[in-house]
Amino acid sequence: MKFLEKTVLLFLIFHFNVEAQTNLSADLDRIKEEGFQRSQVQETLIHLSDIYGQRLTGSREYFRAAQWAKAQLEDWKIDNAHFENYCNDCRGWGIKTFNAEMISPIYLKLMAYPLAMVQGTDGEITGTPIHIPDRADLQAVKAKFGGQLKGKIVLSGKPPVLKTLTDPLVDRRSAEAIAKLENALAPSTTLQHLPDLLESWLVDVKADSAFMKFLESEGALASFTTTPLNPGVIHAQGTYFYRETHIKPLPSFALAPEHFNKIVRMLERNETPDIRLNLETEFYMEPQNNVNIIGEIPGGDPRLKSEVVLIGAHFDSWHAGSGTTDNGTGVAVMMEVLRIIKATGIRPKRTIRMGLWGGEEQGYLGSVAYAKANFGQFGTKPLPDSRKVSAYVNMDNGAGAMRGIYLQGNAAARTVFEEVLKPFDYLGATTVTIENTMGTDHDVFDYYNIPSFQIIQDWLGYYTLTHHTNLDLVEYAPEEDLKKNSVILAGMIYQLAMREEKVPRKK
Repeated sequence: MKFLEKTVLLFLIFHFNVEAQTNLSADLDRIKEEGFQRSQVQETLIHLSDIYGQRLTGSREYFRAAQWAKAQLEDWKIDNAHFENYCNDCRGWGIKTFNAEMISPIYLKLMAYPLAMVQGTDGEITGTPIHIPDRADLQAVKAKFGGQLKGKIVLSGKPPVLKTLTDPLVDRRSAEAIAKLENALAPSTTLQHLPDLLESWLVDVKADSAFMKFLESEGALASFTTTPLNPGVIHAQGTYFYRETHIKPLPSFALAPEHFNKIVRMLERNETPDIRLNLETEFYMEPQNNVNIIGEIPGGDPRLKSEVVLIGAHFDSWHAGSGTTDNGTGVAVMMEVLRIIKATGIRPKRTIRMGLWGGEEQGYLGSVAYAKANFGQFGTKPLPDSRKVSAYVNMDNGAGAMRGIYLQGNAAARTVFEEVLKPFDYLGATTVTIENTMGTDHDVFDYYNIPSFQIIQDWLGYYTLTHHTNLDLVEYAPEEDLKKNSVILAGMIYQLAMREEKVPRKK
């Protein structure tokens, strides 16, 4: 090639690179302006949490909230907003009314909340408590307590040691914690093989089912459990009996640890209180409630529009609060990501698709159903469409500000995320760690060797106050953090959709 031709070619390459970078920078500025100055993320969260409330898998409340979310996507002109069913035998359940109180030797309104998927009491009942400290060995429990449970209210589990009032309730990630993530050379935890993980949860369900069946067969009236969280917090997690064929456990309540411990101390001192309960629940089979919510922004590049950047968050929640931080915040942010990109009028090269998954709390039901339908059954070679997904990005760690990204052991993706997070250094989203994090829907897509990532967030009060508790409420979701997360993710996802190459896969 002649010197002049080489010079012209180099000039054109340089010119187009500069122009592309200039256009991308302008697009990111538009994303920041839309997300910070015309944000709707807080309003979306308030609707999900306050207007529609808890979204228990299979419930009518879940479906009403899903209908609203789909209508909102359509109002924002998000393309292809639709439902996809994920379970035909997941039943619905709800509470109509309940009451729990100690009526002697003193009166005490118990801090309690019913566990999900349990029977009602068939009117008001009164019984005395009995304590089963350890339920792990069911045969030992049967040998010790058989014949003693008729008419009793069973407290199961050891009395918890509470966190003290001097422990922090809300916490940002410290500089030391961030440095530990950044400096990790390899993941300190190993991702469990997905089918094995899901099977292990079924083993836990079967064990809980056997214990509940024993209590009912012995004539117990009800069951109380508790969790050692912060003072006054009711952790209403348990009874994963969500399928039509599962048992309907006897009336069961989560107690605040203070009241659980009080009753145990009374029993240890031979003072037996009388407990009065009333619980009215309903079961129903409405498979139409079990839907994932899907929406997308189609890609505009003829060569790349068939490829997808997939984002997601789980739409279902537990029921004692309003499902705000688990996972209304993730849902509201992901919906806002689509709204921001659509409102700016910018067009990504690849398609950006969002999935709001149901049944995550019962074992990734929604995302597993989507993955099997699109990428193949477990144990088979992934279908070709799995290779069209450049990346999956998930949000499910509460309401705290985004601090970076978990690479899930994908070292080849490090430079990509360092690049796409760079424009948001000033917002504190600087950490790219090789570490794995587990326990939510990105596990599903990682199984298919789709580059899958979870957001690093400040914890705030996620595991001390709000996770599956009666305090999972809007008050614990700072609006400023939600705006930051929406803008950072919108910019990050848009850049992934604009890259010439897909995000590298793990070997």
